[in-house]
Amino acid sequence: MKYPYFCVNAFSKNSYSGNPAGVCILQEWLSTDELQKMATQVHQPETAFLFPSPNGAWSIRWFSPLVEIDLCGHAALAAAHVLYQEGFASDKDSITFSSSAGNLKVQKRGKQSVALEMPTLSYRKSSISPLLVEGLGSYPDQVYVGMDCLCVFSEEERIEALNPDFRILSGIRNCRGIIVTAQTENAGYDFISRFFGPRVGIDEDQVTGSSHCMLAPYWASKLKKNSLTGWQASSRGGEVHCELKGDRVVLTGKSETFLRGEVEF
Repeated sequence: MKYPYFCVNAFSKNSYSGNPAGVCILQEWLSTDELQKMATQVHQPETAFLFPSPNGAWSIRWFSPLVEIDLCGHAALAAAHVLYQEGFASDKDSITFSSSAGNLKVQKRGKQSVALEMPTLSYRKSSISPLLVEGLGSYPDQVYVGMDCLCVFSEEERIEALNPDFRILSGIRNCRGIIVTAQTENAGYDFISRFFGPRVGIDEDQVTGSSHCMLAPYWASKLKKNSLTGWQASSRGGEVHCELKGDRVVLTGKSETFLRGEVEF
């Protein structure tokens, strides 16, 4: 059977930035094994599979090339962009995604921007393990652990200079991935970050929406402001506007479709 398929750059600043995501719209749910094989075949950092629900919401599941992911911001943003752009949803209407992480609400903002409401993620302070230091090749000033491991550095230059050993980082099993972050002096931005996820098949993610569910509350507390803009300093780069609202964070970013077609499975 053939399914509509799109590749989208999410959280992009221009046509060659942001994080690529696959978006596939299903007419029926396939098995987890079939979805994983399709995600492995298209080999995008994440692939979002959508299925319309009777109540008007859209069920969504996310897969990396290796495993299913519980929460993925950039692929959710890409999925919403496709639904608005391709006429599955009106620009005036909000979209609700039903996911394993709960319901996620989305609203169109302007011509290309979408605002995605996600849950903030809790974290606790942790000791700095030798394995983490060896894998990063640098010693963070502070470490916190939640869904991901959040490593805070005092200088943004150290973030940009990191050259991790992904084989070593893949051995860290108590979290999904490693976030590194620092406050920035770059005009228009409050903090920078990078994300390493070799354990789920992504050595370095280009722009990671879900990491900002930890980054936003952390930097909001440190900088005493609830509206922030982050720059993910990957090779492609991408910007994420964050607005903290209690236990929710609204992530706003632009997306661009660069491929439309069909997959047959």
